[in-house]
Amino acid sequence: MNVRRRRDRFAVARGGRNNAGMVMVAEILILEAIIFVAFMVNTVAGFAGSIIALALGVHLFSIESLVPVLVVINLVVSIYIVAIHHEAIDRRLLFREIIPATGLGIPLGLVLFNVARTDTLKVAFGIFVIAFSLLELFIILFSGDPSSRKPLSKPRSFLWLFSGGVIHGLYASGGPLIAYYAGRNIPDKRVFRSTLCAMWVILNTVILVSDIATRKFTAESLWLATLMLPALALGIALGEWLHPRIPERSFRILVYSLLVAAGVSILF
Repeated sequence: MNVRRRRDRFAVARGGRNNAGMVMVAEILILEAIIFVAFMVNTVAGFAGSIIALALGVHLFSIESLVPVLVVINLVVSIYIVAIHHEAIDRRLLFREIIPATGLGIPLGLVLFNVARTDTLKVAFGIFVIAFSLLELFIILFSGDPSSRKPLSKPRSFLWLFSGGVIHGLYASGGPLIAYYAGRNIPDKRVFRSTLCAMWVILNTVILVSDIATRKFTAESLWLATLMLPALALGIALGEWLHPRIPERSFRILVYSLLVAAGVSILF
């Protein structure tokens, strides 16, 4: 069901005239709860918000209607963090390595998003979430402190960043791959978060312009994104409070465990 039909159902729900409208209200409220949790996580870590929201939100909305909304929401969060914590951005790494490599991958992801079938996208996304999250959990639980590992080589850095760009163009959720690169190359938690968010501002602006030009981002997308703003504001506020207080290792275990559960729910 597309966003326009969902909007019509919501209009009916406000009048309380049928069960379909009540279902729509429930879906909106559930999506707001998802946005709150997902972007609380994103505010703490600098990534994972879109992938959590997409993994859970596809049970309520189609990927085609949800991705443009998440691009805008992610952009709002990232602009906030960059504006408040801009002094922690590693500009050299951002503009010499991260942006060039991810920028090459995004066009390929956008093309795949336009030509791939919805069912294929959903299954591929579920498998990707599970596989990557299990890999990260294994590394965190059995390979010691992940921040103590050596930085990635230049070729491997490019591979992870390019792949992250492809996934981001496809699902607006390339954060885990790019965060893996950043985790190996940026040891400081504040620099990690601010640098990633600066990158999201640039990449998601490009994707939003593309979505508007190709009419994927519509008035209905704006309507749904606007409904999410109160939950988003609460998530940002809680995430800012948690960021300096929560141990990074414990938080990463929680994030990837949640992602595994979300990926399994998509497939089964």
